[in-house]
Amino acid sequence: MMLHALHRILLLHLLTTPGLPAFGSEIINGKKVPVNKMQFMASVQNDKHVHICGGFLINEVFVVTAAHCDKLNPTNVVLGTHDLKKIDETMRYNVKRCKHPSYNTVIKGSDIMLLKVSRE
Repeated sequence: MMLHALHRILLLHLLTTPGLPAFGSEIINGKKVPVNKMQFMASVQNDKHVHICGGFLINEVFVVTAAHCDKLNPTNVVLGTHDLKKIDETMRYNVKRCKHPSYNTVIKGSDIMLLKVSRE
């Protein structure tokens, strides 16, 4: 019984300690991808053209991303580049947001949002 209580205290401490990385928030043993091998990756950006979230092009007009990115006000996506320092305006697409109607918080799930791009 004492060991069970100790485990609970340790778990509570770990969950409430600020500064610890969240589960799955790190890339372990990652490698750089060759140029032109990330054709469907999207940089979700705000109106100041700052990267705020990642996304993935799922067809000609939709990018899927996380619903929690909505609070950062995404207004456009960048597609077709391996290097965000080398962007021309033909790679930038304005978007309309469609957040999952059941999304409330990341913990409660439904953390998904579609972004409809302005052109194919």
